[in-house]
Amino acid sequence: MSGYDGFYHYLPIADHDMELGLYVTGCGHGVIHPGQDYPPEEHPRIYQFSWNAGRELPEFQIILITDGEGEFESKATGTVEINCDTLLLLFPGVWHRYRPLRSTGWTERWISVHGEFMHRLYSAQSICPSRATLALEDRETMVNLFDRALDRVHDNPVHHTPLLSISALEILATAIDLTRKSDDSSAVHFTTQGEDIDDPLVSRALDLIWTRSHRPLSVDQLVSQLPTTRRTLERRLQAVLGCSILDEINRCRLTRAKRLLTETNLPVKSVAYLAGFSSHERLRRLMVNREECPPGEYRNRTRNN
Repeated sequence: MSGYDGFYHYLPIADHDMELGLYVTGCGHGVIHPGQDYPPEEHPRIYQFSWNAGRELPEFQIILITDGEGEFESKATGTVEINCDTLLLLFPGVWHRYRPLRSTGWTERWISVHGEFMHRLYSAQSICPSRATLALEDRETMVNLFDRALDRVHDNPVHHTPLLSISALEILATAIDLTRKSDDSSAVHFTTQGEDIDDPLVSRALDLIWTRSHRPLSVDQLVSQLPTTRRTLERRLQAVLGCSILDEINRCRLTRAKRLLTETNLPVKSVAYLAGFSSHERLRRLMVNREECPPGEYRNRTRNN
């Protein structure tokens, strides 16, 4: 990791890890010195970004910023100044970018998490993209929580452990507490497609699709979570996006699968599961229909371009 003053590690995730409902996919700690280019070009492509392009993540990430200042920008927040001792909450599929001031640099600790528990928090609005920057009142506590998680990865770098999930849960609990203290406005309707939606019913449906469809989710199951009928939702979604509910669920899953195929070495079967398909065959059929090639060929084609 030449040029990078820090540590990071991405954990291999097995099926039994995902069954926990909350699992850590990676974490790290780095010092960005004044005048240093950012971000460091050290990470896998799925996590790497430039300031001009920004990025979207396939999972949730929590970043602790200390000892410096900078700026953060996302569709939901606009541009926000980052002062010393700030927590950033990043969401899957939500475009964002951030960087330290060249005059100050900063110290960053981060942990990437995923699982059904995170999507339940998102659906319940316990965390949301419009509240992505949180000022810390107790820096020492949060630093200790992050360092405990990092120590557990150092101690066992090839396996995810329940203790690591507990560390992530402690960090999350503190972040949620900060979110509640800073929440002085009504919820903002926002979709992971990067567009504001005027229709609150469609906005809520899209939030559920893009945060819950990593697991099997039928149209009827989606409608059961909303104060409407299937016919009404189909009509309003068609008016706003020009597609059916099932089309949008499939688009979300295929978008997730294409990113995982391009930017990870996960087996196609694992990609299908993580993207929300009930089987590898369902992913294969949709990929052939939409991309005119099966998943393995799509991976080879995009990597060779």
